[in-house]
Amino acid sequence: MAVLGICLVLGCSARQPPVDLYLDAVLLRELGQDESAVRQLKAVVAQDPDFALAYSELGKAYLVLNEFELAAGSFRKAAALDPWSFQDHMDLATAYQTLGRFREAAQAFARAGELDTENLAAQLGAAQCYLNAGRAMQALGHCESARQIDPESDEVLRLFARVYEEQKDYEQAARTYRELLESDPGRSEVALALALAHMKGGQYERARDVLLGVIQAQPDQPGAFRALGYCLLKLGEADRAIATYERAVASDAGDWEAYRGLGVACMVKAQRTADETWRAAALRHWRHSLAINPDQPRRDWLEKLIKEHALTTDPLRGLND
Repeated sequence: MAVLGICLVLGCSARQPPVDLYLDAVLLRELGQDESAVRQLKAVVAQDPDFALAYSELGKAYLVLNEFELAAGSFRKAAALDPWSFQDHMDLATAYQTLGRFREAAQAFARAGELDTENLAAQLGAAQCYLNAGRAMQALGHCESARQIDPESDEVLRLFARVYEEQKDYEQAARTYRELLESDPGRSEVALALALAHMKGGQYERARDVLLGVIQAQPDQPGAFRALGYCLLKLGEADRAIATYERAVASDAGDWEAYRGLGVACMVKAQRTADETWRAAALRHWRHSLAINPDQPRRDWLEKLIKEHALTTDPLRGLND
């Protein structure tokens, strides 16, 4: 009925030219009638398969309708018909990204970046998607291009840090996080990321010191307590680790990772003291961790450890995963 109404207003003939159909479809989209617009646009491209703008508009309508595969197909056709269209490549990249097709999304973002070399979003999109596709070197190249466009961008620095972590260059990742903190020392999420980079690099004392600062600034950060508990265990401070994990679970009773870590800390204490009370506490915490998240990583390891009463020579094994 919406199409009929528009046709009556615009004076549509029984068989409109493709351009008129296209303009009707644009109006339908402006009115929020995307399903009707799709039917109209499909009629347009049926009459004129080389109508690039119609494919672009069709892709946008499909995006609104959450038809991402169809959107990608439409934008792909539009970009093939007009290879110099920056927006079609950006829209194609967005559709691929939504579908989790990160390699193809990265390529589309990269092409858009070639068409507009000063567009930050295209470079960031390419870097992000290449990173998600497991191609850190290509992501790094687009990070460098993005930084040339905006040397002050925090988002660029964050992506640099993630790329360095993917490359297992934790020292460089830590330097990047410290650079981020220079402009705003109060960002606890960046400080936590810095601590985690130190932990991944085996720098547990550095990580501990950063985490203590995070907790002092924001005492309600269960993730920081959990990470600190792990550091303390690695540094051989089981008693402090137990107290820290206990603060984590007190802050978030659903933190299955903290309960698992608390169990490990209690088992370390049990092995050092030969006190069965600590062993029982470890098993209790591990079972509670599994009850909270039965599908957690390394579940089989934890179940085996419980079954064997945690008779393992290395109670830290598995906590790293």
